[in-house]
Amino acid sequence: MVNKTYTIKVPELPSQPLQVVTLADKDANLISSFGVASNIPIAGGLVDGYSALHKFGRNPNVGNVPETIWMHGGLYSYLDVGSDSTVYAYSASSDDGLGNDGARTITVQGLDNDFNEIEETISVNGAASTASFLRVYRAFVVTAGVLAANDGNVLISTAASGGGTVLADIGVIGSGTTTGLGQTQLALYTIPAGKTGYLTNWNIGVAPMNNSVTVTLISREQDGGAPFRSRDIVDTVGGYTTHNYSIPIRFPEKTDIEVRGTGDTSSVISSSFDIILVDNEV
Repeated sequence: MVNKTYTIKVPELPSQPLQVVTLADKDANLISSFGVASNIPIAGGLVDGYSALHKFGRNPNVGNVPETIWMHGGLYSYLDVGSDSTVYAYSASSDDGLGNDGARTITVQGLDNDFNEIEETISVNGAASTASFLRVYRAFVVTAGVLAANDGNVLISTAASGGGTVLADIGVIGSGTTTGLGQTQLALYTIPAGKTGYLTNWNIGVAPMNNSVTVTLISREQDGGAPFRSRDIVDTVGGYTTHNYSIPIRFPEKTDIEVRGTGDTSSVISSSFDIILVDNEV
């Protein structure tokens, strides 16, 4: 019998403790960090410090001049920091308003002058909000009459009767007999204070099929004072395009995010994106 001696090398322990980052729900159950299913607890509000956001918009009449993807058309106008404003909900339709068959009250969601999240429910063709909004990123019908939706376009603006700056609008769809969409179609968002956004996907739909368009995802940081810059761009002819980001695009707090499009006359462009919001460490 031959005796052999083996030397076993034991790896040195790191001088600093290893830090492992993982997700757990409110009951301390670990969450898989792979696959779409891993985001379900976030969407369900089960993960402290994390939340999910889905934004979508539509512009039914884009041509050879760039426009924001929203129902109102043209380029979106942002309020400057320090110029936050109360807002009104206005519809030219006699069916909209308190006691009528269409939209009666609207909930407006956005950010105040410090980029903190705020919301308020106001009456269509009624008084202004009590809160002042720097950004409006969503509005939707809360109560309605027998139509169960808005009858006309409902403008969310800084002055009565649709005056001032239009910050959002709840449109209608169809020709002849139209149907109120009940919610804004705004392909834009601003990251609230104290949060960081991680954009996981971006989708673009174009009609008619033979129309050629260019659609750009743009953003600007730091209180809206920096210029916009492109973060992604798509050239497509009709149909549907989606970008899934294996490494999400990171947006710090107070970043404006917007989708713009240009193309053949009378192009219809829709767009959506998903963002996971993470509370910043204090």
